[in-house]
Amino acid sequence: MKKTRIDLPVEVIELNTGQIPWLPRNPRTWTQSDIDQTAASIREDPDFLEERPVLVVPHDGKYVVFAGNLRHEGAQGAALATVPSVVYYPETELDYEVVKRRAMKDNGSFGSWDWDTLANEWDDEPLLDWGVPAWSSPGETKCDGQRGLSSEGRKGAEGYQEFVEKFDMELPLTTDDCYTPPEVYDLIRDFVDKNVAPLEGRKLIRPFYPGGDYKNANYPDGCIVLDNPPFSIYADIVRYYCEKGIPFFLFGPQLTLFIQDADVCYLPLNVTIVYENGAKVNTGFVTNLLPGIRVKCVPGLKAAVAAAQHEEPTTPVYLYPEEIITSALLGKIGSNAELEITKDEAAYVRNLDGLKEIGKNLFGGGMLLSRAAAEKEANIAIYGHTHVPSAGVIGGVLVCNPGSVSRPRQADGRRSYGILTLEEGKEPEFDINYLQD
Repeated sequence: MKKTRIDLPVEVIELNTGQIPWLPRNPRTWTQSDIDQTAASIREDPDFLEERPVLVVPHDGKYVVFAGNLRHEGAQGAALATVPSVVYYPETELDYEVVKRRAMKDNGSFGSWDWDTLANEWDDEPLLDWGVPAWSSPGETKCDGQRGLSSEGRKGAEGYQEFVEKFDMELPLTTDDCYTPPEVYDLIRDFVDKNVAPLEGRKLIRPFYPGGDYKNANYPDGCIVLDNPPFSIYADIVRYYCEKGIPFFLFGPQLTLFIQDADVCYLPLNVTIVYENGAKVNTGFVTNLLPGIRVKCVPGLKAAVAAAQHEEPTTPVYLYPEEIITSALLGKIGSNAELEITKDEAAYVRNLDGLKEIGKNLFGGGMLLSRAAAEKEANIAIYGHTHVPSAGVIGGVLVCNPGSVSRPRQADGRRSYGILTLEEGKEPEFDINYLQD
């Protein structure tokens, strides 16, 4: 692949926002503080970018950064007129693979992973082999796993900041510091009361707060734990409550909602909750209050949670082979159809041999469905968002994406649309059609 080393004017360089069809958008996020620190590093060491230039590819008369997006932002913050760059000129599928691999390997000191983008747009790449940490990696959570925040112990109109300051500790902005917005908690409490287990006469326990110890909390007879636990030890908490027979309905990390050997019911809502500390987390739920049911999708609940936060729900994409269903895909199906899968119809799987052979992985794990479960209820799921056409049967569900006629993102760049044909007594059919330019 041809490459050229050049100093490019700042104004001709663009961040990777997904504008190139074959290159998923940059899966790293950062704050203004991260940009300021990077800019300071550049000012203090003028040769910093010479030793570590940004890597770019030409696109529509400009240059898109595929490795070094934060360094480019730092260069702008340092008021540089030009940025040392290496221009790649990919032409083949092998070249595209090289560019994407180097994008993954270019890990900076600041910023954090956008797990939703990794799951939805990089899921067909060997992420673990490239050094991307798993969701529960201690190096990414940056917390001790015991400091999830709830309203337990919060007095009157006491604000979030005052509540945290009482404990005189510095808390990083992570999923383990998630103080649940009251409007979201109230909505979920009402949902549990009407659809899972009547709450009248039962005490709700919220044991996750600064300094709290859920293992030594008081759990009176008939109580229900309804809370948002620290996601870094989410699986440990669920297993503990199952072992002790303590009833619970917990918030959970959508991407890694499934837990091996856990006799629980999953509600993969896949809704982004903006917690009071500013953390944005794709969230599902898990409970032991629905014995015999392994998975439950509830139409309308995702939209209700989004509406409670005055936000529009988003639909992610996370597809895998037939008979395998993931938490993210269930979240998408559950937005439009009611679905229940019993525990004898599904088994947790960490990965697939076929995926291992081609260097891929089942990021977050999944459920292997029986034929009976695959034939249940919802049989069609149509999604967009990726602008990449696809059609296939997954877990008995026809999953379709028409692509895009205005901004296609597949490697060949062809504009596409889909036609869904429904005839009584026949299986649904979905045809992908391409426009002739």
